Amino acid sequence: MKRFDSDYAKRGAEKRRLRIYATDPMTARRALYRIAIEIDNEPSLRPGPRGSIVEVHDFDGWNNQYYATVDLNDPTLLMEGGLAPSESDPRFHQQMVYAVSMKVVESARKALGRPITFYRSERRPILRLFPHAFFGQNAFFDPKLNAILFGYFRADPESPGPNIPDQTIFTCLSHDIIAHEMTHAIVHRLRPYFLEATNVDVLAFHEAFSDIIALLQRFSYRQLLANHIQASEGKIHESTMLLELAQQFGQATGTGKGLRSAIDDEPDPTKLAKTREPHARGAILLSAVFAGYLKAFQNRTADLFRLASGGTGILPAGRLHPDLVGRLTAEASQLSDRFLRICFRAFDYMPPVDVTFGDFLRAIVTSDFELNPSDPDEVRFEIVEAFRERGIYPSGVQSLAEEALLWPSAIGVMADPLSPDLLRMARELLNISGRTLDQSRPTRRRSVSEDAGPSSSRERIRHYESLVIESSDDQPDATIGQSDFQSGLYAALHNYATQNAAAFGLSRAIPIAVRGFHSIQRVAADQRLVIEFVAQFVQTDREQSEKWESGGLPFRAGATVIFGSEGEVRYIACKPMPSENLADALRDAAEARRRNTLDFVAELDDHDPRMAVADQIYLRDRMKFRAQFQALHAHR
Repeated sequence: MKRFDSDYAKRGAEKRRLRIYATDPMTARRALYRIAIEIDNEPSLRPGPRGSIVEVHDFDGWNNQYYATVDLNDPTLLMEGGLAPSESDPRFHQQMVYAVSMKVVESARKALGRPITFYRSERRPILRLFPHAFFGQNAFFDPKLNAILFGYFRADPESPGPNIPDQTIFTCLSHDIIAHEMTHAIVHRLRPYFLEATNVDVLAFHEAFSDIIALLQRFSYRQLLANHIQASEGKIHESTMLLELAQQFGQATGTGKGLRSAIDDEPDPTKLAKTREPHARGAILLSAVFAGYLKAFQNRTADLFRLASGGTGILPAGRLHPDLVGRLTAEASQLSDRFLRICFRAFDYMPPVDVTFGDFLRAIVTSDFELNPSDPDEVRFEIVEAFRERGIYPSGVQSLAEEALLWPSAIGVMADPLSPDLLRMARELLNISGRTLDQSRPTRRRSVSEDAGPSSSRERIRHYESLVIESSDDQPDATIGQSDFQSGLYAALHNYATQNAAAFGLSRAIPIAVRGFHSIQRVAADQRLVIEFVAQFVQTDREQSEKWESGGLPFRAGATVIFGSEGEVRYIACKPMPSENLADALRDAAEARRRNTLDFVAELDDHDPRMAVADQIYLRDRMKFRAQFQALHAHR
């Protein structure tokens, strides 16, 4: 075969290079903060940009007009890495939200080992991004619209920070805000019931996790990281610009600082119990994760500092040697990538409802243990210590030892392994998921005109969506609109869960819904291929949602069950339902959850001024209103 006839010569581009602001326009006055990133290439990307996962629709709701759309397949833009960063060009705004959003999706896909899609219905199969949706100091993900809406506003006339008084600030140009909102959309896709505020941690977790991913994503930009390491002499915990979120937004609103910081003062184990507001409480979780990161970074680079300082630990005066900066940058970037994957992977090991910070810690430890059992760098130890120092403890564990934090494989009665027929269907889904992930499969180069139709990537994603079980929060019947494969898989899993209800902490008297079933494939630290199947089972006691004191909040129980490649149950993360068929300890835990939820609703009622003048609609569904991102982000 001649070389020009080989697959290598004819395959399409795997990556697309696009220019963005690494932080926001305020800091990007310096060239350092204007960078180019690589994202997965979609050859048939339409003007907008509109791809197979996200679509940008640039309608300005305040001015009631559409803006001209950017065509990233224009030959000039393909050669130049897209449009140059610009505050005044709406087409760059479209490019910015698309590029950063796709980068976050790529990070999630790599970590989870399966495709990430945002299918909601035939009418809304793709997540939509609106860069100029409204005038206001806000940006938020709307689950019902399956869209992220970015606002724009005027900087504070008295205290605008480094901005001009009354300057127009676009939230769609903030890397951190885009990544934050995109993470909200991913979290909602993975765990839709994490928007039901059943305890004080639920909404705070949503906010904290989105902040964590936004900051870790920024740490993947090596050129930016290298400059901050040089400026701080390797002490990245002292780099305010690197560890503050949404700096332009915070400065423009008159606060004099970024919206939030990953660094706290001295850890205070009593602070968590006194902090109730979701963003403030989430900031404690954010600081715990980054404290673990910074300590792990110090451990991994201690030898480099010893070599550079001749064993004294005190570096010579002046700029760091470029080789040392390069090594420190590589360590910081690799470690941030590991933390990014650890945090995303934890979702496969979290219960489907009623999440707490302690559940997140157990999920982190369990998921990372699967891929890095020995943990020679003591990353998990540093994370656990950082959580302990901030008073974050999981419930139901005997200690903070690693073996105590791992989720159990049984919570009383032993669960049956998957039946041969169910295991066969699970493995078929594994094959389909693998083919969908294979975005790098060599494909023949085609012209833009030939790529105008549906791409193979789009077709594979749609095929995957037609087979996988992944229900939205508002789908009362998970079998509606399913393919024959989905229906058969759902029925088999439903029967399996019903037969093993007691083993998963569920009641036999209440129907069990299958809210998710995925196959995952990952490579461990020792190069083992780890294959698992993850199921989410949920029960709903609808009688409670009809009671006034619940505020429209249904009482749900659920279990995330992780199966090995042979169908054996490996881990169970459950939130039990009160039931006579459960052991006393599980039944007591379930009743305690119910009481805690009602107590939390009452606490919010006591501090809600609207309760005195609210109509019947608000009183009936007040917990749903309180959990809307638009309202949450308006007070951040």
